[in-house]
Amino acid sequence: MAFAAEHHSHDPVPSPWPIVAAFGLGFVPVGLILNAHGHPQGLAVLAVGLAITLFGASKWWASLLLDRFVGRDLVEADSRQKRAFLMFILSEAAIFSAFFAAIIYSRTHTKIWPPEGMPHFEVLLPAVNTFLLVTSSITLHLGHTALERGRKDGLVASLLMTIFLGSLFLCGQAYEYGFLNGSAFSIKSGIFGATFFMLTGFHGLHVLVGIIFLNVVYGAAVKGRITSGQNFPFQAASWYWHFVDVVWLCVFTLVYLL
Repeated sequence: MAFAAEHHSHDPVPSPWPIVAAFGLGFVPVGLILNAHGHPQGLAVLAVGLAITLFGASKWWASLLLDRFVGRDLVEADSRQKRAFLMFILSEAAIFSAFFAAIIYSRTHTKIWPPEGMPHFEVLLPAVNTFLLVTSSITLHLGHTALERGRKDGLVASLLMTIFLGSLFLCGQAYEYGFLNGSAFSIKSGIFGATFFMLTGFHGLHVLVGIIFLNVVYGAAVKGRITSGQNFPFQAASWYWHFVDVVWLCVFTLVYLL
């Protein structure tokens, strides 16, 4: 009996934060739809939804970092969490696949793409953004190497650099949006504008979530809570960030190069 008690499965402590994050996320499409139909309060609803989502997600991740596993509990928890996070990434891939399918369908059923009156995108700024994201994946991989070698300073530095590069990407995307809106091109500009802004905007949202995720992991790394023996939060953040980078390579190729 003592042996069985020593190797019991460690169940996570119930948390309200996933419900809070899901509640906030529900406001995001509502805000987008309101804004698309010309309601000025749509952007406010969108902003509130994003704020609630990011707050709930960050508190959820922070509470998970406080959990500790030892022995067989560590092995079981690691396996369970990896499977769950893999399913999450697959669900995100399915959503992006729907956006890609919408663009491909629109292109194949339109005689001219972009349609008449729509802008032809400049490649330079998206190419710079692509370089920033690819470089950020490299810096994050260097952090993984530092973690395996027990170098806390290298891990912290790589996380900071990755966060910085991701922030530069969002600044570049915001500049591009401002430039395009100045050309009277928006999400209301037919199927071309809708697919472009939905795909790139949804990806930008993922970059923002990834930056917050990395900030939470950075805080844990500074406090010594990320170790070579228990590092699933860092692994999850890395998987998420690399996934976001791969999606952007697809966006860059399909939207800007082709």
